[in-house]
Amino acid sequence: MSSFSTVNPATGEQLKKFEHATWDQAERMILDAKNDFEKWRKVSFSERSKVLNNLAASLRKHSDDLALQMHLEMGKLIPEGKAEVEKCAVTCEYYAKEAATMLQNQKTASPYQSAEVSFLPLGVVFSIMPWNFPLWQVIRFAAPALMAGNVIILKHADLTAGVSEKIGQIFKDLTSNMVLLRNCQVDHEVAEKIIGHNMVRGVTFTGSTAGGRSVAQTAAKNLKKIVLELGGSDAYIVLEDADVIPAAKACAKTRLQNCGQSCVAGKRFVVVEKVLQEFLNAMEHEMKVLPLAPLASKRFQDTIITQVEKLKSWGGKVLFGGTAPQGAGAFYPATLVLFDKNNPEVHHEEVFGPVAMVFVAKDATEAMEIANSSPYGLGGGIFTRDLAKGKELIEKEMEAGFVVVNDFVKSDPRIPFGGVKESGYGRELGHFGIMEFVNVKTVGVGAVQ
Repeated sequence: MSSFSTVNPATGEQLKKFEHATWDQAERMILDAKNDFEKWRKVSFSERSKVLNNLAASLRKHSDDLALQMHLEMGKLIPEGKAEVEKCAVTCEYYAKEAATMLQNQKTASPYQSAEVSFLPLGVVFSIMPWNFPLWQVIRFAAPALMAGNVIILKHADLTAGVSEKIGQIFKDLTSNMVLLRNCQVDHEVAEKIIGHNMVRGVTFTGSTAGGRSVAQTAAKNLKKIVLELGGSDAYIVLEDADVIPAAKACAKTRLQNCGQSCVAGKRFVVVEKVLQEFLNAMEHEMKVLPLAPLASKRFQDTIITQVEKLKSWGGKVLFGGTAPQGAGAFYPATLVLFDKNNPEVHHEEVFGPVAMVFVAKDATEAMEIANSSPYGLGGGIFTRDLAKGKELIEKEMEAGFVVVNDFVKSDPRIPFGGVKESGYGRELGHFGIMEFVNVKTVGVGAVQ
C-alpha cells in the first residue's frame, strides 16, 4: 500500500496524508458495487429522480466545504468553487427531470410483428477523473450514468484526494440500502486491474492525451466500452469584421478560466492582421484585470516555465508576463505570446496555464488552416459580425467537437460535450451523454403461430 499527501499550492503546506487502496480492497468495492447495481437497476425512474434531486440538495448544503477543499488542494478561487458546485447541482436536477424521456423505449419498423429499442444500464462503470474541476468532472458523468441505472467506482486524481473523499461521503449518505458511487483512491497498477475486471462494464476517463492512450489500450484489450475526454488546444479566430473589444474580453476569459487549467480553455488565438494591434491592446487589458489563483502544484509551475521558454525558442515574443514569481507558491502571471510567423510545432503543444498564444493570419482561409493544424480537436470558435458566415465556417471547416460564434465554449448539461482527433471520443452531457453507458437493446416480437 503506497501513501501520498495533498499539498496547498499557494503555500506549499502539506494538507493530509492518504493511502492508496490495495487490489484486494478495490476488488471488494467492485463486488459490492455489482450487488448494489442489481438493486439500483430495478429502481424506477421516478425514484432515481428523487435520489438525484437529493444529491443536488446535498451538494448545495456542502457548497462552502467543497469550495474550500478545492481552494486548499488545487488553488481554485472560492467563488469559482461555489459556481462549480452549483453547476453540478443543476446538472443533477436536469437529468432527474429529463432522463426518463431520453431513455424511453422507441418503436421501430422491423421484419417482426413489432419491435422496439430499449436503453438498459451496463452495470459498474469505472470513472477516472482529473484534478482541475474535481467535482464537475465527476458529476457531469455521474448524473446521467446513475439515472440510466449504472453504479460507479471513482478513481480521482491524488492531487485532489480530499475532494474525492468528500464526494464519496456525500454518496455514502445519499442512500440507506446501497452505495451508488464508491471512492476508490488507487495507483495506476491497481487502476489497470480494475479496468480488466469482468464485473466492470465501462470506463470513462478525463485527462491528458497520453493518459487516455494508456487507458484506451487497457480497455480495448479487455473489450470495455470507453469514453475519453482528453487534452485540447482550442483555437479562436478573430476576423477583420469582428467586434474586437468584446472578442478580446471573451478570449481572455476562456484563456484564464481556472487559471488556464482547462482542457477546453481557449489557448490559441488566430487574428487577421488588419485588427491585430487592436486585439493585442484589448487582450492585454482584459487579461491583466482578471483575478488569478495559483497553479495546482509547484510541478505544474515548473512545466509552464519550461513551455514558455520553448515557445520563445519557436519564435514567440512575450508581450507581457512570462516570468514566475519567487517563493513557495505555484503562481504564474497572465502571459501573452505573439507569433508573427506560424510555426507548426507550436500547435502540438498544450499549455495548461495562463499563457495565451496569438497567431497572425492574412485572411479567414489562412486563419482556419492555422486553427486546424493542431492534433487536438476539443473546442473552438470564431468572432465576426457576419453570423451566417461565421456559423458556416466553423460548422463545416473547424475540426472540433464543440464550436461557437462570438462566444467561448461552455459545458452545459443540455448540450453534448466532447472532442475529435487527439482530444478523445464519445460524448458527455445532453441526450448523447446519457447514451454512452447503456445497452441499446433491440426487442423483436413475432406473430403467434
